[in-house]
Amino acid sequence: MNNRRLFTASLVLNVLLITFILAFAFIYRDKIFQRFVSMKGNPQIVMYGNSITAQGNWVELLGRMDVLNNGLPGLCTYHFVQLIQTHVVDLKPKICFLEGGINDITVGVSQEKIQANFTLLLATLQKNGIIPVVTLTMFEQNDPVSKSEVESLNRFLVEYCVKNNITYIDINPQICDSTGLKAEFAVDKTHLNAKAYEIWAKEIKKVLLAKNL
Repeated sequence: MNNRRLFTASLVLNVLLITFILAFAFIYRDKIFQRFVSMKGNPQIVMYGNSITAQGNWVELLGRMDVLNNGLPGLCTYHFVQLIQTHVVDLKPKICFLEGGINDITVGVSQEKIQANFTLLLATLQKNGIIPVVTLTMFEQNDPVSKSEVESLNRFLVEYCVKNNITYIDINPQICDSTGLKAEFAVDKTHLNAKAYEIWAKEIKKVLLAKNL
């Protein structure tokens, strides 16, 4: 009888342990995937941007194990310039998806400085043989001042990309209306929910397919 109780208790504990491990792996699966990509080295794709990039589960969204998420929450384009060597160039990816600008706008960085930083970022990628792809800055919810600044920045980015034969992605028409980011695609004023990331990922997949990556 005691042996049976011990066996039953052991079985229950093992089931609970396995359940816990599986739940942990599911919840933190993207972090686990990212750790694997980092250890493997030489990712083909680097996602580089602010928290909007950082919060994307890119391995799962893109369905591939050669994408590294090097998003930098809370940082501005100036910081991206300072860190691009270690966070992108040294990794020698084939392509880098660049997103940013909204933090600069929030803290009052001038358009001239933001545009100069983007110019340097894109030139650095091209100089190092890395294909740059710009995701145009996304609108915030119900903030006319921010929206006007984003429009100015995006006009510059589109003009620069066209002039320099750089691909850009614009998901604003799909997730925004005349007031800015739609509530159905937002978790707060600035950040995206899972539905928005799926839209973004579809556009990224189109670019990768077009570039045979």
